[in-house]
Amino acid sequence: MEGLRQPVGDLPPEVYWRRRLVIIGGLLLLILVLWFLVTSPSGDNDTSTAGDATPSPTASPTTTATAAEALAVGRECTEGDLEITTTPNPFTFDSDSLPSFDVAIEHVGDSPCLLQTAHEDSALLITSGSDRIWSSADCPTQSPINDREFLLEAGQEEDFQVTWPRTRSAPECATVTAEPAPGFYLADLSLQGIAAEQVQFELAD
Repeated sequence: MEGLRQPVGDLPPEVYWRRRLVIIGGLLLLILVLWFLVTSPSGDNDTSTAGDATPSPTASPTTTATAAEALAVGRECTEGDLEITTTPNPFTFDSDSLPSFDVAIEHVGDSPCLLQTAHEDSALLITSGSDRIWSSADCPTQSPINDREFLLEAGQEEDFQVTWPRTRSAPECATVTAEPAPGFYLADLSLQGIAAEQVQFELAD
């Protein structure tokens, strides 16, 4: 104990006391650092706190795709989303056959959208020159455009067929007795207000 109170050596006592104070201060600082590491949220001894401090992960591709589909259900396809092609099959129809058209749909937009084929703005129109022959809008309850819904992703393609009953029509389902004569006709199809390019076909004798 006497050695602690009265340092022994060749140097003045105050030098030894300063050295002891430096060592004691260093030990206190080390203890303080160790205590901080142990009690810190990122310390290894507190796994629950460390887990809480971890940043929330970003949405996975699957979650993003699901969210996009959910949004797409509420977004109708527009003209910029689709390319619709109508092709008579075949070009010339015999007198005992009903003209049918292959309809090809391609999604050329960037985001998913919903197409409803039997939408109120969907219609098939048949004309010959200035003569309006038939329109599915004249009697929507008898429309040959089947009610289908397509949730289309970018780049997706779908196809179906539409048939003209080879009759004339008038607004409000009025009865028309005259029959279309042989010759060349034009078909205009629009789905949900999106028009396909007009196509020509022929009715044979």
